[in-house]
Amino acid sequence: MLRRTTPRARGFSLIELMVTVTLIAILLVMTIPAYGTWTADAHVRAAAESLTNAIRLTQATAVAKGRTGLFALTADAQPSVNSTPAGFAQNWFATLNVLGGSDETKASMGLILKSTEGTQHRVTVSGPALVCFNALGRQTSLAAAANSLSTACTAADPAVFQVSRDAGASRYFKVLVYAGGRVRMCDAAKAISSADPDGC
Repeated sequence: MLRRTTPRARGFSLIELMVTVTLIAILLVMTIPAYGTWTADAHVRAAAESLTNAIRLTQATAVAKGRTGLFALTADAQPSVNSTPAGFAQNWFATLNVLGGSDETKASMGLILKSTEGTQHRVTVSGPALVCFNALGRQTSLAAAANSLSTACTAADPAVFQVSRDAGASRYFKVLVYAGGRVRMCDAAKAISSADPDGC
Protein backbone atom coordinates (compact mmCIF):
# COMPACT_ATOMS: atom_id res chain seq x y z
CA MET A 1 0.00 0.00 0.00
CA LEU A 2 1.24 3.42 -0.98
CA ARG A 3 1.39 6.21 1.51
CA ARG A 4 0.32 9.73 0.64
CA THR A 5 2.91 12.30 1.44
CA THR A 6 1.84 15.80 2.27
CA PRO A 7 3.83 18.46 0.43
CA ARG A 8 6.07 20.64 2.58
CA ALA A 9 5.02 24.25 2.86
CA ARG A 10 7.46 26.40 0.98
CA GLY A 11 8.24 30.04 1.63
CA PHE A 12 10.81 32.47 2.97
CA SER A 13 12.23 32.31 6.41
CA LEU A 14 12.19 35.41 8.56
CA ILE A 15 15.95 35.83 8.15
CA GLU A 16 15.73 35.69 4.35
CA LEU A 17 12.95 38.26 4.40
CA MET A 18 14.91 40.62 6.68
CA VAL A 19 18.03 40.37 4.48
CA THR A 20 15.97 41.20 1.38
CA VAL A 21 14.29 44.21 3.03
CA THR A 22 17.67 45.46 4.28
CA LEU A 23 19.21 45.22 0.80
CA ILE A 24 16.29 47.10 -0.74
CA ALA A 25 16.61 49.83 1.91
CA ILE A 26 20.36 50.20 1.24
CA LEU A 27 19.77 50.47 -2.51
CA LEU A 28 17.10 53.13 -1.99
CA VAL A 29 19.34 55.17 0.30
CA MET A 30 22.11 55.05 -2.33
CA THR A 31 19.89 56.05 -5.27
CA ILE A 32 17.73 58.82 -3.77
CA PRO A 33 20.47 61.54 -3.84
CA ALA A 34 21.38 60.62 -7.43
CA TYR A 35 17.72 60.75 -8.40
CA GLY A 36 17.35 64.19 -6.79
CA THR A 37 20.34 65.53 -8.73
CA TRP A 38 19.08 63.97 -11.96
CA THR A 39 15.66 65.59 -11.44
CA ALA A 40 17.19 69.02 -10.71
CA ASP A 41 19.40 68.75 -13.82
CA ALA A 42 16.32 67.85 -15.89
CA HIS A 43 14.56 71.00 -14.64
CA VAL A 44 17.54 73.16 -15.64
CA ARG A 45 17.67 71.55 -19.10
CA ALA A 46 13.91 72.01 -19.63
CA ALA A 47 14.08 75.70 -18.69
CA ALA A 48 17.10 76.24 -20.97
CA GLU A 49 15.29 74.57 -23.88
CA SER A 50 12.22 76.73 -23.28
CA LEU A 51 14.40 79.87 -23.17
CA THR A 52 16.08 78.86 -26.45
CA ASN A 53 12.72 78.30 -28.14
CA ALA A 54 11.39 81.63 -26.85
CA ILE A 55 14.38 83.51 -28.28
CA ARG A 56 13.96 81.75 -31.64
CA LEU A 57 10.23 82.59 -31.68
CA THR A 58 11.01 86.27 -31.00
CA GLN A 59 13.54 86.24 -33.83
CA ALA A 60 11.15 84.48 -36.26
CA THR A 61 8.32 86.89 -35.44
CA ALA A 62 10.60 89.89 -36.07
CA VAL A 63 11.45 88.46 -39.50
CA ALA A 64 7.84 87.54 -40.33
CA LYS A 65 6.48 90.96 -39.34
CA GLY A 66 9.43 92.98 -40.67
CA ARG A 67 9.73 94.69 -37.30
CA THR A 68 12.15 94.86 -34.39
CA GLY A 69 11.57 92.06 -31.87
CA LEU A 70 12.40 92.59 -28.20
CA PHE A 71 13.24 89.64 -25.95
CA ALA A 72 13.59 90.42 -22.25
CA LEU A 73 14.23 88.68 -18.95
CA THR A 74 12.06 89.90 -16.09
CA ALA A 75 11.79 89.42 -12.35
CA ASP A 76 8.02 89.87 -12.54
CA ALA A 77 6.05 86.82 -11.42
CA GLN A 78 3.56 87.38 -14.27
CA PRO A 79 5.27 89.01 -17.28
CA SER A 80 3.22 91.66 -19.11
CA VAL A 81 3.78 94.49 -21.61
CA ASN A 82 4.62 96.73 -18.64
CA SER A 83 7.24 94.39 -17.14
CA THR A 84 10.70 95.78 -16.56
CA PRO A 85 13.66 93.96 -18.18
CA ALA A 86 16.20 92.60 -15.67
CA GLY A 87 19.62 90.99 -16.16
CA PHE A 88 19.10 88.40 -13.42
CA ALA A 89 15.61 86.92 -13.34
CA GLN A 90 13.43 83.82 -13.54
CA ASN A 91 10.91 84.66 -16.25
CA TRP A 92 10.89 86.20 -19.73
CA PHE A 93 8.68 87.79 -22.35
CA ALA A 94 8.86 89.10 -25.91
CA THR A 95 7.12 91.83 -27.86
CA LEU A 96 7.51 93.89 -31.02
CA ASN A 97 8.91 97.40 -30.78
CA VAL A 98 6.38 100.22 -31.08
CA LEU A 99 6.92 102.26 -34.26
CA GLY A 100 7.98 105.83 -33.52
CA GLY A 101 5.53 108.47 -34.72
CA SER A 102 2.64 106.00 -34.89
CA ASP A 103 -0.44 105.59 -32.71
CA GLU A 104 0.78 102.17 -31.54
CA THR A 105 1.20 101.58 -27.83
CA LYS A 106 2.73 98.75 -25.81
CA ALA A 107 -0.77 97.63 -24.87
CA SER A 108 -1.97 97.59 -28.49
CA MET A 109 1.08 95.58 -29.58
CA GLY A 110 0.62 92.94 -26.89
CA LEU A 111 3.12 90.17 -26.27
CA ILE A 112 4.60 87.62 -28.66
CA LEU A 113 5.05 85.37 -25.64
CA LYS A 114 5.38 85.34 -21.89
CA SER A 115 6.84 82.57 -19.80
CA THR A 116 7.00 81.69 -16.12
CA GLU A 117 9.05 78.52 -16.79
CA GLY A 118 11.95 79.79 -14.74
CA THR A 119 9.70 80.06 -11.70
CA GLN A 120 8.10 76.68 -12.41
CA HIS A 121 11.48 74.94 -12.71
CA ARG A 122 13.01 76.98 -9.85
CA VAL A 123 15.92 78.21 -11.97
CA THR A 124 17.54 81.60 -12.40
CA VAL A 125 18.66 83.10 -15.68
CA SER A 126 21.45 85.63 -15.94
CA GLY A 127 22.34 87.50 -19.10
CA PRO A 128 21.45 90.66 -20.97
CA ALA A 129 18.21 92.22 -19.75
CA LEU A 130 17.13 92.83 -23.34
CA VAL A 131 18.10 91.40 -26.74
CA CYS A 132 16.75 93.08 -29.88
CA PHE A 133 16.34 91.47 -33.30
CA ASN A 134 15.96 93.40 -36.55
CA ALA A 135 13.76 92.42 -39.49
CA LEU A 136 16.54 90.11 -40.75
CA GLY A 137 16.62 88.16 -37.48
CA ARG A 138 19.99 89.56 -36.45
CA GLN A 139 20.86 91.24 -33.19
CA THR A 140 20.64 95.00 -33.27
CA SER A 141 21.46 97.76 -30.80
CA LEU A 142 18.78 100.19 -29.66
CA ALA A 143 19.03 103.06 -27.22
CA ALA A 144 16.60 103.07 -24.30
CA ALA A 145 14.70 106.00 -25.85
CA ALA A 146 14.32 104.11 -29.15
CA ASN A 147 12.44 101.07 -27.85
CA SER A 148 9.14 100.57 -26.08
CA LEU A 149 10.68 98.83 -23.06
CA SER A 150 12.85 101.87 -22.22
CA THR A 151 15.93 99.69 -21.77
CA ALA A 152 18.98 99.84 -24.02
CA CYS A 153 19.96 96.69 -25.87
CA THR A 154 23.46 96.22 -27.23
CA ALA A 155 24.31 93.63 -29.88
CA ALA A 156 26.89 91.17 -28.59
CA ASP A 157 28.59 88.27 -30.31
CA PRO A 158 27.42 86.17 -28.61
CA ALA A 159 24.89 87.36 -26.04
CA VAL A 160 25.12 84.72 -23.30
CA PHE A 161 22.27 83.59 -21.06
CA GLN A 162 23.12 81.20 -18.24
CA VAL A 163 20.42 78.97 -16.77
CA SER A 164 21.22 77.45 -13.37
CA ARG A 165 19.62 76.19 -10.20
CA ASP A 166 21.06 76.73 -6.73
CA ALA A 167 19.60 73.69 -5.02
CA GLY A 168 20.44 70.17 -6.09
CA ALA A 169 21.55 70.58 -9.70
CA SER A 170 25.06 69.58 -10.77
CA ARG A 171 24.87 71.14 -14.25
CA TYR A 172 23.97 74.44 -15.83
CA PHE A 173 23.32 75.41 -19.42
CA LYS A 174 24.07 78.40 -21.59
CA VAL A 175 22.03 79.83 -24.43
CA LEU A 176 24.20 81.68 -26.95
CA VAL A 177 22.67 84.27 -29.28
CA TYR A 178 25.12 85.24 -32.01
CA ALA A 179 25.12 88.60 -33.78
CA GLY A 180 24.27 86.96 -37.12
CA GLY A 181 21.15 85.38 -35.63
CA ARG A 182 22.22 81.86 -34.72
CA VAL A 183 20.83 80.62 -31.39
CA ARG A 184 22.16 77.52 -29.64
CA MET A 185 21.95 75.90 -26.24
CA CYS A 186 25.01 74.19 -24.77
CA ASP A 187 26.03 72.24 -21.69
CA ALA A 188 28.47 74.42 -19.74
CA ALA A 189 30.12 71.36 -18.15
CA LYS A 190 31.42 70.19 -21.55
CA ALA A 191 33.86 71.70 -24.00
CA ILE A 192 32.60 71.64 -27.56
CA SER A 193 34.27 68.92 -29.64
CA SER A 194 33.39 66.26 -32.17
CA ALA A 195 32.67 63.91 -29.24
CA ASP A 196 30.58 66.54 -27.38
CA PRO A 197 28.79 68.72 -29.96
CA ASP A 198 26.43 69.97 -27.24
CA GLY A 199 29.31 71.49 -25.25
CA CYS A 200 30.07 75.20 -24.94
